[in-house]
Formats: sequence, C-alpha cells, structure tokens
Amino acid sequence: MPEQADQPTAGGARPSAEGTAQVPQPLASEVFLQEEFLETGLRHNWAFILIALILHGIVFMITFPEIKYQTRSVSTDRKVLTVRKYTPPPPKQQPRKQIERKITQKVPVPDPTPEEPEPIIEPEPPPEPEPLPEDVEILIGEPEPPPVTGPLMPGLAGVSEPELIPETRVEPEYPELARRARIQGRVILRAVIKKDGSVADIEVLREPQANLGFSDAAISAVKQWRYRPAMQNGRPVDVYFTVTVNFTLD
Repeated sequence: MPEQADQPTAGGARPSAEGTAQVPQPLASEVFLQEEFLETGLRHNWAFILIALILHGIVFMITFPEIKYQTRSVSTDRKVLTVRKYTPPPPKQQPRKQIERKITQKVPVPDPTPEEPEPIIEPEPPPEPEPLPEDVEILIGEPEPPPVTGPLMPGLAGVSEPELIPETRVEPEYPELARRARIQGRVILRAVIKKDGSVADIEVLREPQANLGFSDAAISAVKQWRYRPAMQNGRPVDVYFTVTVNFTLD
C-alpha cells in the first residue's frame, strides 16, 4: 500500500511514524501576532520608557538631606547637697597657771627685857549662877517617869492591880431566854479601869452562847461597879483589867 503523507492535526502537531505525540509547532498566525505586538508596543510605549529613564536620572542626581538624630542630653544642673557629720573641734588646752605661794615663816620677836620675869596671866573666873527664887522647890531623887499616853497592864513597870469595892458590886439579871433554855455559864469581859475607879471601854471576850442576852446583862452590871484605881509610883493610872461574871440557875 502506498504510504500516506503525514497530515497536520487540528492543533498543528503531526503524529510520528511510531504514533507518539510531538511538540506542537506555532502557527504562522500566532508568530505574526507576536511580532505585531512587539512592534506596536515599542512604538506606543516609548514615551513612558523615556519618562521613566529621566525620572531615575533625576532621583540619582538629587542629594537628600541627611537625617541627624539628636540625643537629648540630661541636664546636670541639679544641686547636690552633701551632708557631713559635724565634728566639733577639740577643746583648747589652756596652759596651767603656776600659782606661786609665798612661804612665810614666823620669826620670833626678841624679848626686849629678857632679864625681867614674864607676868603670869590668871584665867578669868567663871560667871556666878543666878540665885534661884525662894518659891522654887528642889527635889532630889529619881526623875519622874514620862506621862502615860494610854492604859497600862497591871503587874508590869510597877503598876498595881485595881481592887473592887464590894459595896458597889451589882449582880447581873439572868436573861429570860437563857433561863427558859436552862443555859448557864460565865461571861469574860475586858475593861479599862480609869484613874477615878470607873469602868469604861468594855469588850466581850467570851460568853456561853450568843444572842441569849448574857453579854448585855454582864455589861450593864459591870458598868455600875467601882474600883480602887491601880497605882504607879504613887499615882493612879488607867489599866486594862479582865472581869468574869458568872450566871448560875437556882
């Protein structure tokens, strides 16, 4: 069979003998269009290209000012106060004054009359005491004791005991409550026997039973008693004295 000539395909590529695809070749219309575009582009855009070149030349010819960065300097006009500890100056040492003392010596005075004896100077007699008046009584002996400021204790410092005057003894009345309760006993009192023999400052030291009237009956009876006062150095004094009052049922 006669060989058929290779015919181009619609895309411009011609199949090879082996039947594999080859690189497509550009068509004549496409080449014409590309050449037309280059010619018309250069023809219409030459003005823009020239302007761009002029502007680039101007940019390179212009010298722009340099930008200088100025740093702010910190002002050092502040006043700095320096405080120092005050140290007082050392005290001035005053020179020691040398005190000159004149040494005086007693020079004996020579006796103008050494042969004559020296006179004897007699001491002056003491002054005579004033005479005592005639109404003054002079007591010779032991001094009087100091005045007593309070009651004393019998038997001490020469103090005697007071003595009860029997005629003044009054028997106490028996309390009615104690009589009904059939209670009896004794009441012990401490009193002060005065200088005049009266009884004062009575205190209850002991009683058979409280709130039965023993202490009131004993105090009212003892207040009526009279004593011969205690004596000290021949003088009456106040003394403490213990009194016992008995209560017995008949």
